[in-house]
This record gives sequence, C-alpha cells and structure tokens, in this order.
Amino acid sequence: MQFASRSSAVRSGIQASLSLMSQRAISRELGAQGIIGLSRQEVHSPRAANGIRALVTSESIPSTFEHVLAAVPMSNEQNVAPVTEVVDPAEKWKKITVEMWRNAVYTNQTYFGDLIQDTNEFVKNIAEQIKLNGHRVSMVEVGCGTGEFVRANEHEFRTAVGVDFNQEFIAFCKTNAPARKVGSTQYFQGDACELNDLLKQKFPQRAARGSRGVEFWDDSRVVACVGNTIGIIPEELRPRVYEEMAELAGNDGVLVMVYWNARWFGDACLNFYHANPNLCGVFEGESVDFKNTTLKTPMGYRTKWTGADEARALMEDLGMEIISLREKGKGIFVAARRF
Repeated sequence: MQFASRSSAVRSGIQASLSLMSQRAISRELGAQGIIGLSRQEVHSPRAANGIRALVTSESIPSTFEHVLAAVPMSNEQNVAPVTEVVDPAEKWKKITVEMWRNAVYTNQTYFGDLIQDTNEFVKNIAEQIKLNGHRVSMVEVGCGTGEFVRANEHEFRTAVGVDFNQEFIAFCKTNAPARKVGSTQYFQGDACELNDLLKQKFPQRAARGSRGVEFWDDSRVVACVGNTIGIIPEELRPRVYEEMAELAGNDGVLVMVYWNARWFGDACLNFYHANPNLCGVFEGESVDFKNTTLKTPMGYRTKWTGADEARALMEDLGMEIISLREKGKGIFVAARRF
C-alpha cells in the first residue's frame, strides 16, 4: 500500500469513527488524568469563601467572566510588597507526593468526570481505526501522573508508555501496573523536552532475533498529552514539547491533545479552583487573567485553558494536518498528523 493511500484511509477512518463518540454510552468508572496542580494544604480565606458562596451557577452553562470576576475577591491592600520568590516548576513538581497527587485526581473526577470518559473514548477510537487499516499501534502519554489514563487504555495498544518528570509517580505506576498477556506497558521518568532521546534509549531501534520487527518503532504511534497537561507546562517550554511529540508521532502516527475548554475557564475558577484550594492554593481576583484564560496563583500554580480556534492555530503553527478537532463539554479534542 502506498503511503498516500494508507494515510488517507487512516485519516478517513478516524474521522468517521470519532463522529460516533458523543453517541456512545460510557458506563465504566475511569481514573482521572492530567497534571492538575501542585497540592498544598491551605486554609480557605473567609473573604474568598464568602465570595464564592455568594454566587451559584449552573454546571451545564459556563459562567460569564464578569460574573466570576464579581465573585472572586480583589485585594484591598494597596501597599503590599510584590512576591519576589522565583519558583522553579520542575523542582516543585518533583516534590509532589503520590498521596498529594491522588487526592488531586479524586477531586478532579468530581468536576471532570464526563471529560475523562470522553478522552478515553476519543483515544480508543483512534487506535481502533489504525488497527482496522492493518497497522500495529503503540501509545505514549506525556505527563502520565500516577498512570490512570495509561491503565484505562493500555489494552488498545501493542506497547503503552507513560512518561513523567516525577520519579515517585513513575515508581507508583510500575508498582500498580497490572500484568498483560498481550503487549507491554512501561513507565519512564524523564523530561518531555527530551522525549525522543529518552525513548531511543529505552527501545532499541534494531529488531531482536526472532521478532516480528522493531518493538515500538515499527508501530504507528499515538502520542498523547491529555488532561490539560500542556497548560501547566511552563509557557516557554511548550513549543519544544509540541515539537518532540510531533517528531515522535512521525509521518505515520497521530498527535492527540486534549485541552481544557476556554469557554469553561470562568466556571472552573468559581466551581473548581476556588472550591479546591489544595490543588492550587488560595487566590484572589488578580490571579485570574480572563482575556488569556490563565490562572497564576500565589503558591506558584499556573494553568492555561485553550479554545478551539486557539488549538487549531497551534496545530497549524506546527505544520500539522488536523484530522479531527471538536469541542465537547469541558474539553477540546484534537487529533493531528504531519503532512
């Protein structure tokens, strides 16, 4: 089969199958995923709590930015010295314990339960279509946390790989990885900015004697970053991470991004972040940038929410062909590949 016809068939199959995603009934209890935040035990500010309780909004309709801004208190202290401490996100992330992370995952399920299920369905549909076109498929998740997304989807892939910067997370993933009769699941500690070098060290690029080919490298690769992980990676590092992911997917694979939907940013500030200060710390209105849908809290937590048009522009800037881009609830789902 020629590459052009093969690419067209895979692309068409994925588009056709993904259109069914919203119609499928999903009943499985799936784990949460994504770098949610740097958990820290803090006490609610009474002023902040009163502001949040004063405004009740529907979960089904995103709050307007004006309403949320009114509910998030602004500081009346005019002469407070600015915070000068420089926090290295990489060092802070290394210090997060499994217990802190698992608590964040549990909280995340409450607010993002439907999105978690839709994310798994989105990725599984892509894997199915690649396999139906006669190709083996493997997956890499960038920012795997404690492995919920990988464990929920590993049986769809010949090889499933989770990569995270936090060594304690990787140890937890390995300890809790169920045995597989077919295929393999592996977890590696490493830097997403060095993703390709890391996996070249872990997977030999020559076929072992008696094998059916080169493990991992001969497969079509789905390279995924879900749960808004990319939105927590420092802004200056994101272009490098995108490039590493696109290179790993190659011309025959699929890049998958699942962003948290910018339309829901205001609602999340009110009903998720302010309601769960252990995830990001207590914050006030000046921490919220509605124009750029970005939250930066005093404890050093930062997150960026992304809209559909913004996601499209990001993929085009990478020179990627968009296979599917859809907005569903609190998620922006993107599947793309190199031309």
